[in-house]
Amino acid sequence: MLLTGHRLRGARGVTVLLVAGILCPSGGAFRAGEGPALREDGRRIVKAIRVAEGPVVDGNLTDEVWELAEDGGPLRQSRPREDAEATERTAFRIVYDDDAIYFGVWCYDSEPDKIIAREMARDGNLLADDTIHIILDTYLDRRNAYSFRVNPNGARRDGIVTNNTPPNDNWDGIWTAAGRITREGWEAEVAVPFKTLSFRPSSERWGFNLSRLIKRREENDRWSVPLGRYQDHEPAIAGEMEGLEGLTQGLGLDAIPYALGKHRWRREPRDEDVEAEIGGDLRFRIAPNLRASLSYNTDFAETEADVRQINFTRFSLFFPEKRAFFLEDAGIFEFGGLRETEFLPFFSRRIGLSRDGEVVPILGAAKLTGRAGPYNVGVVDAYLDGHDEFGERNAFVARASRNIFDQSSVGAIATAGDPDSDARNYMGGLDFNYRTTELLEESAFEWNSFGLASHTEGLRGGRNLAFGTGAAFPNDVYRAEARFYQIEENFDAALGFVPRTGVRTYKGLIGYTPWPKSIDWIRQCGFLHKTTYTTDLSNAVETVDHGLMPFFVFFKSNDLLHVNVNWEFDHPEEDFEIHEGVVIPEGRYWWETYALGWQTASQRPVMLNGSVRIGEFYTGRRRVYSADVILKPFKYAFLSLGYDLNQVRLPQGDFDTRLARARLQINVSPDLIWYNLVQYDSVSDTVGLNSRLAWEFRPGAHAYLVLNQNFESRGEVSILESALALKLDFTFRF
Repeated sequence: MLLTGHRLRGARGVTVLLVAGILCPSGGAFRAGEGPALREDGRRIVKAIRVAEGPVVDGNLTDEVWELAEDGGPLRQSRPREDAEATERTAFRIVYDDDAIYFGVWCYDSEPDKIIAREMARDGNLLADDTIHIILDTYLDRRNAYSFRVNPNGARRDGIVTNNTPPNDNWDGIWTAAGRITREGWEAEVAVPFKTLSFRPSSERWGFNLSRLIKRREENDRWSVPLGRYQDHEPAIAGEMEGLEGLTQGLGLDAIPYALGKHRWRREPRDEDVEAEIGGDLRFRIAPNLRASLSYNTDFAETEADVRQINFTRFSLFFPEKRAFFLEDAGIFEFGGLRETEFLPFFSRRIGLSRDGEVVPILGAAKLTGRAGPYNVGVVDAYLDGHDEFGERNAFVARASRNIFDQSSVGAIATAGDPDSDARNYMGGLDFNYRTTELLEESAFEWNSFGLASHTEGLRGGRNLAFGTGAAFPNDVYRAEARFYQIEENFDAALGFVPRTGVRTYKGLIGYTPWPKSIDWIRQCGFLHKTTYTTDLSNAVETVDHGLMPFFVFFKSNDLLHVNVNWEFDHPEEDFEIHEGVVIPEGRYWWETYALGWQTASQRPVMLNGSVRIGEFYTGRRRVYSADVILKPFKYAFLSLGYDLNQVRLPQGDFDTRLARARLQINVSPDLIWYNLVQYDSVSDTVGLNSRLAWEFRPGAHAYLVLNQNFESRGEVSILESALALKLDFTFRF
């Protein structure tokens, strides 16, 4: 294992050894009054102190229990000046009692009037504010962790880190936080109940890291390993928190019942109904990091509506998953390094949503997710109500992997069922995922390979395989990627996202994005080139997309400017309709486009995003204008307005398309938010409204009032359909 000597020139002159890989913990102790403690392997250490009763979480760090703990600071810059002394001091202390672990963070600031704190909503864009970020690797496996982020308003964002990849921020745990701005800066107080976390009760040490973002300077300070090549969320570089003893998780049983009332109305065909429903989830911790869930009458009334898109291709569009039941522990189901929107062997939106996006009721579901030793396991079995001409049916997916080496794994996946067909469908496959942070002077390197096979009842002839491999060098300044996958004609992943079969796809990326120190007004700049090259199984080219960003400039002011050039090729083998009444004939088409884009700094009260794209399109021309205005006048309100205009001129016909959207968010408190989304598209010529009032009136208990409406915009505006829902849910923990 490679160790690299590294000197931190802080106020106490402490020498620290930075670790480039994953090491097993060894001796070392916390030394009061001597600054940051070190283990023999060079990792930083902080001690958590047991107290009889934790502090009141109100953002006011005057509780006497904080005096019992010792300062775990300082933090040092990871960006823009790697391992430099932070421009502002940060101190933190950690205590715990029988129920929770508590973090107190003092973010000193010489200019407190310039602290940026405009977000209040749960899971909002906290990266536009000053924040602190806490990572807890509760199993000390240097791979997986919990992520907690807080701003000066006490707004929270949480997530799950899987194998050092960016957090899945759709996980919502039960925890509390508060913040406040003072004359000396700002303070944050965080409490995470032990029942929210998975861990070994006998463990006395957890992996831990703390970072701070000073947004106006785009400065990131970090406690452990303050090097820019690493990211704050990576448990591989975390230090350690010791002093934990006597921790308990209770029985590990959560009961989450809900009650729901709905009113629906539709103009054509004329329909109206009022109904009441009950249901809920029962979750049980089988092992410290393995949880089973049973769901009855699974409901997603509180889920945000999809953002509308207009399709200018002959392939299916991708809409992301937004339902919490499927987003929790979603990282376990990732397979073969495939995070692309072009091909996914398992796509959870296939369960409970038809291919047209219509809701298919889930009568019941069982879920098992988590980790047992070196194994990662995920199983979902859902029983679906009938829809269209299909009767009730079952959908099943299982994923298992085993950790090998420091950050690598081998695994398998299997699915069964087709919610949109009477035919039986099965799919299975194996994958290998290698990751290291020790290549070429502590750089990250990834290699993924996979193979899949499917069987569909009644489908005869042709091969039914899919396989691929790829390597990536995903680092900050130098980056590169090369991937290949093949999907054969009869491959059918009914629970996946496979927009086309019978293809070979080659993908590549290279980039150079330095942080120049000699130019004061530039923070980061560089270039990127991406290419996607797809052929049929006879190697005849079907589509090509070369995207070049010859330069981008990220200014010191946090404004961004970029230029893009694209060369695209399409070879449809039959005519297809790209717009109503406009048909693209079969043939071979090359075209190129040029784009200019800009984005103003996100910390400003008014933010502007825009782009202009002009160029060829098949045998004609296309112009695309996009603009977004985001207003954050103060922490209690957020407003954004967006508009996209496509002007297409073809020999087969001219047409324009328009997309308009408006978001209004009223923040009464971090726990009471009113979200509103209004959308219009010229293809359906309808206006959609999604209005959601979300109130977490106590930790783990919610009330939602949701209104969804569609309006016809031709002539006089009139309602096409309307749905109003009131939902209450509660979490009881044992």
